Amino acid sequence: MSDFELKIDGAVNHVSIKVKNLAESVKFYHEIMGLPIIRQLGPADNPRVVFLPCVELSQLPEGQSSEVPGCLAHIGIAVDNIEEACKRLEEHGVEFETPLKEIVFEEIQQRLQLAFFRDPDGIMVEYVKWTPM
Repeated sequence: MSDFELKIDGAVNHVSIKVKNLAESVKFYHEIMGLPIIRQLGPADNPRVVFLPCVELSQLPEGQSSEVPGCLAHIGIAVDNIEEACKRLEEHGVEFETPLKEIVFEEIQQRLQLAFFRDPDGIMVEYVKWTPM
């Protein structure tokens, strides 16, 4: 048992993703999902890295394989307005792997709402909302 506890700064936690088409991915995460752009590196009209809440996007270098070691199951994003967020995705033609549903966990007195969908690179994204019963 360790006496050390990591102090988390939740405001800057993220997953870094190298994408096949940076502009297309920024459009999906920013314009369709509605995540605000926090900052970007490089020229405004051609950034090399774009930071959004939970996600850092950068262009996969030409000729580099998108296959990486390990396995990313999904990116989970906590959403307060989950019904509205899912409706927006539907309006933009995003297909759900798991449409919005609710699971009740009596043992912890919590309700879980979740929905799974894929980004333009096929990465699974989860919208999630926990609420007490």
